[in-house]
Amino acid sequence: MKYIYSDDKAKDAHWDFCEKNHVPFIQLSNINKEYINIFFDITNYNISLEEISDDIKKLYSAYIEFCMLSDTLIHDLYDQYYFFNLIVKREHANFLAENLYNYLSFKLGNL
Repeated sequence: MKYIYSDDKAKDAHWDFCEKNHVPFIQLSNINKEYINIFFDITNYNISLEEISDDIKKLYSAYIEFCMLSDTLIHDLYDQYYFFNLIVKREHANFLAENLYNYLSFKLGNL
């Protein structure tokens, strides 16, 4: 499993699995009927968090521009110190979470 929803009872087990197997932890949380927050954690790995944060921010900015999203919730994300939360359209969440996992795994050297 590449990601888990925040209300899933197996969330703690998923966290333990990610830690044990040195893979990214990704959690999806419902915001409202339109948006889902994708949170990822790779802080326990030997990787430049600044570099990953900047890379994700660039990719996310392209997504926001391409989908023409302009909600205040989204723009407030750019104030994060590390860009580890992404607010996405509900219909894109699973696809983006899965591909975020693949991207981060590649960056961590797991793919």
